[in-house]
Amino acid sequence: MLEDLIKYFVYETKGHITKIQLVKFLYLADLYSVKWTGKQLTELDWYFYNHGPWHEDIDMALECMNSKKICQESEGQVKFIKLGAEAGKTEDLKLPRSLMLMLDNIRREWAGSDKLNQLLDYVYNTAPMLVVKDTHKPEEKVKLNLQKEREKLNEELGV
Repeated sequence: MLEDLIKYFVYETKGHITKIQLVKFLYLADLYSVKWTGKQLTELDWYFYNHGPWHEDIDMALECMNSKKICQESEGQVKFIKLGAEAGKTEDLKLPRSLMLMLDNIRREWAGSDKLNQLLDYVYNTAPMLVVKDTHKPEEKVKLNLQKEREKLNEELGV
């Protein structure tokens, strides 16, 4: 599922997405899935690392797809994830419509370089991040508990 989610966001942004945005989009996809269904989309154990949510499997997935479906290009200090020579279309992924709607909401809300700071503020203030960011140093690798977002929702709903 991780590769399909990466492809979805890269295909839907036409390759106009930074690695930072992509990682945050993947985190939000897992977070929203846990929030509403209790289950993640991916099998990633998300970590707080270097100020934000992270997992090394994302880097490995990007390397495996590099130059084929997607490619990575650095422009100064920013790494862009762009369409590769063999990029497909979103329809080729055969994702459930309900999932595509959720992913598209993330993309529409947060895509674009002008929204990066808002995206970072939003992500850093999600329940799993709030639990660890003030008590751990950025260079520490601390597991995030995505269920905290579901617990917050249940609290707000009085469930």
